[in-house]
Amino acid sequence: MFIIVLLLAFFLNYSPILASDRNIFGLHLTQTSDLSISKDVINSSGGDWGWATIVVRLDQLDRNTWQNFMDNCRIYHIIPIIRLAIYMDQNNWKQPSLSDIDNLANFLNSLNWPTKTQYIIPFNEINHASEWGGAIDIKGFTDMFIYTSQKFKSLNPNFFVLSSPLDLASPENMPQFKSALNVYHEIYLYKPQFFDAFDGLASHSYPNHGFVGIPSDSGQHSVRGYIWELAYLKSLGINKTYPVFITETGWPHREGESNKNNFYTTATSAKFLSETLDIWQNDPRIMAVTPFIYNYPNVPFDHFSWVDKQEQLYPSYQQLIDKPKFKNTPEQITSFDVIENDMPFLIFSDYDYGGQIVLKNTGQSIWGETQFCLTPKSSDNVVVDALCTSNTFVPPGGKLTLNYKFRVAKSNEEKTFIGWDKVNQQYSITPIVTQGQIYRQDLNLKEKIIQLFKNLSL
Repeated sequence: MFIIVLLLAFFLNYSPILASDRNIFGLHLTQTSDLSISKDVINSSGGDWGWATIVVRLDQLDRNTWQNFMDNCRIYHIIPIIRLAIYMDQNNWKQPSLSDIDNLANFLNSLNWPTKTQYIIPFNEINHASEWGGAIDIKGFTDMFIYTSQKFKSLNPNFFVLSSPLDLASPENMPQFKSALNVYHEIYLYKPQFFDAFDGLASHSYPNHGFVGIPSDSGQHSVRGYIWELAYLKSLGINKTYPVFITETGWPHREGESNKNNFYTTATSAKFLSETLDIWQNDPRIMAVTPFIYNYPNVPFDHFSWVDKQEQLYPSYQQLIDKPKFKNTPEQITSFDVIENDMPFLIFSDYDYGGQIVLKNTGQSIWGETQFCLTPKSSDNVVVDALCTSNTFVPPGGKLTLNYKFRVAKSNEEKTFIGWDKVNQQYSITPIVTQGQIYRQDLNLKEKIIQLFKNLSL
C-alpha cells in the first residue's frame, strides 16, 4: 500500500488546489482578429479570464495590431500566451538569431499587457527540422533558448517563460526528426541549466499515434503526455516543479479537405475533448489548455478547426461552450500619474474646501472593474478625504477626475501639506501670516500663471 501511495503522489503530484480554483479553458488562435469571434467561447458558461495561445512572428510586428490585441484581451478578460516565431524560409521556420530575439523581446516588452504575468513560449516542436531552419540542432536550440529567457527576464521579470513544446510522438529518424526523450536527454547532458531557464512546461499532449487515442489512454503519446514529460525530467535529476500549459491538443475530424479518412466525426472529437477537459481540470498542475485550433478552415488544418469556412461553429462543439467553467483572478498592475491637482489659491484655516485631482491610468487594470483608494498622508493639521476610484470605466491611458474635501487647522507646523499614499508629490501650502490662519498654495512659475488665468476667468 505504501508503494501505491508513493506512485500516486509521484504521478498525480497531489496538491490541495481544487478544480474550481482556476479556469484552464482556452483556445489556440490563428490571427489576432480571431479574438472577437472566440471571446464568448473562451469565457462561456461562467468562465472568466480564460486563455488564448497565439503566434507572434518577427515579420509581423505591427505595434497597433498587437497593442489592440492586448487591449481587447484586457476588455474581454483573456490571458494571452504568446509563442515566438521568426518567419517561413523555403518551407522551414527560420532559425532565430540573437538580434531576432532582441527585436521580439523589445517589441513585446513595449506593449501594455492585460495581466502582470506575461506568458511567452520560445519556439515550437524543434525536434522537427522544419521548425528550426531545416536542421535538428539541439545545442544551438539550447543556447538560443537560454539567451531568450535571459533577455526577456532582463527587460521585465514579469515575463513567464514556458518551455518550447515538443512533438511527443516524433520518431528518432534523423536528420528530419528526433524523439522527445532524446531531445531532453541531450539537452541535459549539454547544459542542464536549460531546465532552470523556463518557469512552466508547455506541452503538446495529443491523442497519438495518428490522433486516434481516447481520453482514458496514458503514456507519452496520449493526452496525458505531460505526465510522461514531468516524470522523465524528474528521472534526469530535475527537481524543479513546473506548472503545465497544454498549448496544443485535440482530435481531428472528418470535415475538411485535408483528410476525409479521419476516424472521428466532429461529434466524437468534441465529446472526447469535453471528457478530457474534466481530467485536466482535476489535475492541479495544469494551468491552461488551448486546443488546436479554433479558426483554420483551410488546408492543412481544416480537420482541426472548430469552425467552417463561413466561420460557423460546427454544432458538435457547442457542448464545449455549454460546459460549465471557472474563474481566474490574474493579478494586474495598477498605477497612475497625477496630471493636475486643483485647490483654491487662498485657504483660510478651519474652513471646508473642495479640491479636484486628475489621475491618468498608466497600469493594466480597467478602473471601474477594479477599485482602489489612496489613503490620506498629509501633515497633522490637515484633514483630507481619501481618493477612491468610481464606477466609471477608465482603461489604461484614460483619465479620471476625482473631487475631494479638505480642512486646514491653525497650526505652528513647520510644513503644511496635502498628500496621499502612492502619490509621490506632496502639495505644500504656506501660511501668509505667521500665525498660520491664512494659507496659499506653493506653486512654481508655470502653476502660478495657470492659477492667475483661472482667477481672471472667474
